[in-house]
Amino acid sequence: QVVSKGELQQTVDSLVEELVQFSPLAQRVAKEVLNASEESPLGVGLKMEGKAYGLLRTTEDFKEGVDAFVEKRKPVFTGK
Repeated sequence: QVVSKGELQQTVDSLVEELVQFSPLAQRVAKEVLNASEESPLGVGLKMEGKAYGLLRTTEDFKEGVDAFVEKRKPVFTGK
């Protein structure tokens, strides 16, 4: 997203507000996958992403996210 210098801080603050709503565990794993696969071929990165997703599906945060969606409420993530 490209914004003017005067809009930068507000745009960053909005992005931070959005990111803190997500599972900290999922964010940490996503960052690790991105960093680890940065210099890898696409196929390797996709395999890493698939394994990470499989792992994340077994977490309490994943269950909480699904439950919150079904119940139409905001999730409360614990990072577990």
